[in-house]
Amino acid sequence: MNKRGSALIMGLFVVLVLSILTSTFLYKRVNQNFLSLRYADEIQALWAAEAGIQAVRNNNLLSSVVTGTTGNATYSATSDQIGMSDYYHVVSTGTSGTVSRTVETVISTREVDATKFKYGVESTVTINFKGSSTVYGENTTRPVPSKYRDPEYYHQNSTFSFADLFCFSTDEVKSLSTVYNGSWPSGSISGVNWVVAPSNHFKGNVYGSGILIVEGDLRVTGTIDFDGIIYVMGELDMAGTAIVGGAILAESSATVDTTLTGTCDVEHNTTKIQAALDLIKYRSPRVVSWKEL
Repeated sequence: MNKRGSALIMGLFVVLVLSILTSTFLYKRVNQNFLSLRYADEIQALWAAEAGIQAVRNNNLLSSVVTGTTGNATYSATSDQIGMSDYYHVVSTGTSGTVSRTVETVISTREVDATKFKYGVESTVTINFKGSSTVYGENTTRPVPSKYRDPEYYHQNSTFSFADLFCFSTDEVKSLSTVYNGSWPSGSISGVNWVVAPSNHFKGNVYGSGILIVEGDLRVTGTIDFDGIIYVMGELDMAGTAIVGGAILAESSATVDTTLTGTCDVEHNTTKIQAALDLIKYRSPRVVSWKEL
């Protein structure tokens, strides 16, 4: 009888030990799954916070709050200008499940400077003025006489660099532009427009504002009424009607002159140049510092 009692007690003890081992294993398994899910949420929350920073950089720098989603996570980012500088304090919080992570950055815009555009017309070659073309400054007394070409506002045989003027490379600006391959825009245009290798003269009508870049020759026999910056990577020959407030630059080969004839009226205007540069100033700003809070 005693032997049977001992065997029963031993059996119960074995069952107890196995139950404890099983419970411990299950607890560890559940805890491991919980930790794995939490770790996944932590990673996704950090990625979402980074996505918020990127959303601010993608032309939302002037927005006070930017929100959005990425995958199963959400983000909310705030942007505040530091004084009157070109630096912005950006804080972004990403949330996935019950986990939130916050990233703090300082972002700087490109240092675009309208004063680098010193002239109404600037060319790397000789400028030939014909017809009734005029070049003057925004403070010139009105009305401006026909054929009035103030030497303070045009410069020929000049040296300048696209990257230095715009603080962006040609590839960067082109990536921010509406691109026209072998054709001209027409009607009202705004923003940043890039014309690639035009095969014929411009004969239509364009009016608007912003930045117009011509990767090739610009020969105008139509009408352009434009505020901002026109940059030509080739021959510039304006024989039609051009009314430009801002600046025209021609990066021409040494064998071709820049020619302004017909009815060409160019006013160097720093305010309009700055408004054009602001179209790219806030695009793809640089991250100066980064830390997780």
